[in-house]
Amino acid sequence: MDPATVESALKRLHPAGVEWVSYTCKISGKTEAILLIGDDMASQLTESLPEVDDANGMKILAGLYSAELCECDVATLTRLPEEDVIRQLERFTVAGIVSHRKIHEMNYYRLSSETIRQRLSDVIDASE
Repeated sequence: MDPATVESALKRLHPAGVEWVSYTCKISGKTEAILLIGDDMASQLTESLPEVDDANGMKILAGLYSAELCECDVATLTRLPEEDVIRQLERFTVAGIVSHRKIHEMNYYRLSSETIRQRLSDVIDASE
C-alpha cells in the first residue's frame, strides 16, 4: 500500500465521512478500492457493534471491507503501529469477525462478519 496515496486520502477524509484508496495487490496484481472511515464515523459504528472495542478496531475492519489485506498494509492504511494491528486482527480472528490465511509467509485477513459488512455498507450508501 502506497503511504502517499493513503496520506492524500486521509487529508480529504471528513471525520464523519468515508474515502476510498486505490490499492494494487503485489501478489495478484488486482487493483481494488479500499475503504477509509473518519474518526467520528469509526466511533459511531463502534457504539453500535459490541464486537468492536474501539474506533481503531473499526478502522481496521473498514479497511478489510472490500479486500483481503496483509497486516502491514492494514497498518499503513490505518496509520497504527503494526503490533497493535496484529493484536487486533488476532482477536478478530478468534472472534470469527475476520478470516485469516498465509500467502508466501505473509498473514492476510478478510472481513467475514456479515453484520459488520452490512453496517459498513449502510454507512457507504448514506454517504453517497
